[in-house]
Amino acid sequence: MLSYAGIANPYALGQYSVEHNAKVLQRYRFIHESLLRISAGHLPARENWDLKVGLAKHLYEDAEAVDQLRVRITELRTSSAVLQHEPDAALSLLMEELIHAGSDLELAVGIYRVIKPALLDVYKRHKSTTQQIVDQPTIRLLRTLILDLEEQLAWGEEMIVHLEQLGLSQDGAMPFEKHLSALLAAAGGIDGTQPKSPELPHRLRSHTAYQLPLKSARDPRSMGPTTWARTSVAQPPADPVQRALLDKMRVRQEELTAAELIAGVLYSQKNMPWEFYRDLARHLWDEVRHALFGQAALEEEGIDWMSRPQYTSDYDVNAPKIPGAQYTWLSIGIEEGAMKRPGKAGEYEFCRDEAKHPLMAQFQDYDWADEVVHANLGRKWSTELIGEDIGFVREIAKKELEHFWKEVRAAQQQWNEQLA
Repeated sequence: MLSYAGIANPYALGQYSVEHNAKVLQRYRFIHESLLRISAGHLPARENWDLKVGLAKHLYEDAEAVDQLRVRITELRTSSAVLQHEPDAALSLLMEELIHAGSDLELAVGIYRVIKPALLDVYKRHKSTTQQIVDQPTIRLLRTLILDLEEQLAWGEEMIVHLEQLGLSQDGAMPFEKHLSALLAAAGGIDGTQPKSPELPHRLRSHTAYQLPLKSARDPRSMGPTTWARTSVAQPPADPVQRALLDKMRVRQEELTAAELIAGVLYSQKNMPWEFYRDLARHLWDEVRHALFGQAALEEEGIDWMSRPQYTSDYDVNAPKIPGAQYTWLSIGIEEGAMKRPGKAGEYEFCRDEAKHPLMAQFQDYDWADEVVHANLGRKWSTELIGEDIGFVREIAKKELEHFWKEVRAAQQQWNEQLA
């Protein structure tokens, strides 16, 4: 069809006025923003490695969805002040109950069998029933969100089946799923268009605030114990170049602990501009991607990394600190520091020129590029979090690094003594 730039049904009256469209999009924005925060809060607490990775990818995609929705809402004669509001008391209760999921399985069911399938259904309906010319910007936005949700739900259902097969709960997650579904129904569904009852449901679990764990979790059924020491591979090769290469692969694989630290900051830090949470979601997903660099490199070499002790000190050592100190330690102390040679440039050049390992060289090339971005984010947000200029923040980073290395060196010495 050449007319209307290929837009179908140009004469059909849409179901969404400007006011109604903005109101519904505000609900979508709130749901994605809440899921971002819930997934961040659960990332250190959940045990399954693949679930952690999936949560990290999807919370980044939720942040991207929020970013687009915030723009579109303000284009619909709506003040940006509304973006700080919670649009529905029952929706708020749904999210407050979801964050109290008590297991990997309950969280996965809540996200991938209750909330996100409902989002997908509503987005498809919204896309097809809005006026196709006047609301083209919303249609284009929803098309992207639908693609992401379809991928997320296919993965999420596979993850749920896997967790159920592990028998992690005698009763499964059925009671929790029914509870969340009832809360969603009480909210009139995702878009609020379904019948509502004036009797709001009661809280079951969210009588107290959710608390981040002080220690990050790994699944003891499939992974080695957590440790603050670097433990490399089980049988290091005699060749020093190959040994150093495998060490680098493990260090990359262990970067999940950095992502968990950012997740804690993202969850804990209140009252920052939206851009802060968007940037940290990207930073978090980058660190998980770096862990996947190491995972892929080790597995390509046929090395069993999962049964090895799992390094968690980035999160565990820093967990008692305030969010500003945590993010300053990572982004300024570690990542800005890695810009000095040899640093990230040296890691890339080693893999390219000495180890001559094309896959790891490419991983390190992109790791270096990402860390440049992260150092810039540190300079942008650490000063805001601390409330001081960058010179003062760098002094804080030095103190935090001193504390961190004191703790980690003690653990490393103990590990080395065990090997001797």
